[in-house]
Amino acid sequence: MPSIGHRLIRLPETPSTIDVARTLADEGAEHGTVVLADRQTAGRGRRGRTWTTVPGKSLAATVILRELPPADDLGLAGMIAALAVVRAVRRWEGPHDAAGVIRPASYVRTKWPNDVVVSGRKVAGTLAELHRDALLLSLGLNINGTEEDLPDDLRDSATTLEAVLGRPLNREEVTAQVLGEMEECWRVLLESPGRLIAEWETLDVTRGKEVVVRGGSGAAILSCGRALGIDPHGRLRLLTVEGKELLLDAGDVALA
Repeated sequence: MPSIGHRLIRLPETPSTIDVARTLADEGAEHGTVVLADRQTAGRGRRGRTWTTVPGKSLAATVILRELPPADDLGLAGMIAALAVVRAVRRWEGPHDAAGVIRPASYVRTKWPNDVVVSGRKVAGTLAELHRDALLLSLGLNINGTEEDLPDDLRDSATTLEAVLGRPLNREEVTAQVLGEMEECWRVLLESPGRLIAEWETLDVTRGKEVVVRGGSGAAILSCGRALGIDPHGRLRLLTVEGKELLLDAGDVALA
């Protein structure tokens, strides 16, 4: 199978990269084909939300995947892009601790089901969609700019890599590195999904914490309790306040 990123389709502007990727998949585009857009006008996030990217400063991409894991493991697919971002950020210089040691892994974390956060602020989100015999894996990543560059309604909940690392990054280098890490993470999923789960759980900011789970942005609370981690299929294991363990396929999680 070709590697992820062997074919890059670059668009100056499109409503949504996943819509373009869906059409290309129907036309027979190979595994690893990536659609990139400098600007999305109607990008989509999970549960039908809009994903806003800052033109010229963000990464908006959808990868066409045809070499798929067993159906039971597809719930882990959305985590791949988030892990790829965290792995890539570990390679870039960022803030130092009191001893002068760079510790990016300590402040860039994953959040179930498929986000990347820094101190509670979202820097990246992913979306996985099964389309016929292909999986479309989308990623939105805020690379450059400050929080003031983000839309008004996101400034309190989102951030950028530049704001986190204290310096702008080369978008081409970021894209290449994230796609390379995505290739490695995808291979791990195909060959040893348990390793992927273990890596996710070391990074997930919700694990072991008291959380509130909602059905969607502003939706009613589904449940409250302690996040125990994820099961082998990517579902959240939640110990409710009543002492029962639930398995959740989807939802929005916030620290209580």
